[in-house]
Amino acid sequence: MTTSIQSLRTKSLRQAKLKLDQHRELGTQSSLNIFEVADLLDSIRNTEIKLIEEPQAFALILN
Repeated sequence: MTTSIQSLRTKSLRQAKLKLDQHRELGTQSSLNIFEVADLLDSIRNTEIKLIEEPQAFALILN
């Protein structure tokens, strides 16, 4: 179960980073507005934090 959740998180992380990279390349031609970019940045930050903290929480359950 944990592996599939982590896999979904990494997939969403890759997709968000890809969208931001495309936005960066397109510049003013991008269809993303400032709120969508901020949402992507927040989701990236939160997902990275969860990926770092999750193995530690799992270790506590096993002990």
